[in-house]
Amino acid sequence: MRKQTILAFSSLLSLATAQYNISTARTASTTTIPSRLGFTLTWSDTFSQSSTLSTTNWKYDIGTSYPSGPANWGTGEIQTYTSSSKNVYISPQGYLTIVPIRNPKTGAWTSARVETVQDGFKCQAGGKMVIEARILLPGGGNQEGVWAAFWAMGRKFRRGGNHGWPATGEWDIMEAVNGGSTIVGTAHCGVFPGGPCDEPNGIGGTAEIIRGVFNNYALTVDRTSTDWQKEYLSWSLNGIEYHRVSGYDIGDANAWSNLVHEPFFLLFNVAMGGGFPSGWAGRETPTSDTSSGYGMLVDWVAVYNKMYK
Repeated sequence: MRKQTILAFSSLLSLATAQYNISTARTASTTTIPSRLGFTLTWSDTFSQSSTLSTTNWKYDIGTSYPSGPANWGTGEIQTYTSSSKNVYISPQGYLTIVPIRNPKTGAWTSARVETVQDGFKCQAGGKMVIEARILLPGGGNQEGVWAAFWAMGRKFRRGGNHGWPATGEWDIMEAVNGGSTIVGTAHCGVFPGGPCDEPNGIGGTAEIIRGVFNNYALTVDRTSTDWQKEYLSWSLNGIEYHRVSGYDIGDANAWSNLVHEPFFLLFNVAMGGGFPSGWAGRETPTSDTSSGYGMLVDWVAVYNKMYK
């Protein structure tokens, strides 16, 4: 195995700012969450409180599985998640920074996965909800096997002892693998395998990004129709929709109810390897050539709600 240089835990931001001339002038005191016309900001985090995550807002997932969940988080990913400041921290510029690191002696990978303490993010009947985050995915290096994600899981999964997927529902708001320019937004629901969401594939759409710059990733839940089949989920990149799934597309009232009518919690993580990046690459990932230290930066995350009279 070729030895890789382990980047220091602050290097992801340093690499991004140096290579792509990203401004580091942003300070926590000047960070504001953008408003949405007609919407109320119901929850947010600008990661401005300190160098560590707020335990009021976030909790760390540790190890290689949930306490009663499947091994390797059910996806075949190979890293161990930690709460170490080498893997997850808030930079001096106020960015949540998740960095996967490979041990140069053992080849073992560590990274981080965090989820919101709050698990009641829900779109009320007759309303809309938008979940959005501003994220930078760095370019450069050999990122084969790197799997960055911003996503949400149905609260029933957490309350049911980490069981019941995919019936409990999952929204993959943004997934990106192998350092590529394609991002994926996906809905997971129903039963495994197959079912109305074609598990384990889910129902997904893609868009293209420029790496090394911040992009806004959002999911809109629209329940303004009185007909559940006309309700929909919409994925957007920098305000432009690229994927939509409606109740009519799912065609299963119970699966749709779990996917859209129930509360959810949010997650950020950077995995290494697993079915998604390996399938995309056409071989097992990561490889001995995969670079250590490439993850993601999160500027802010917000949840908005709007009710129609």
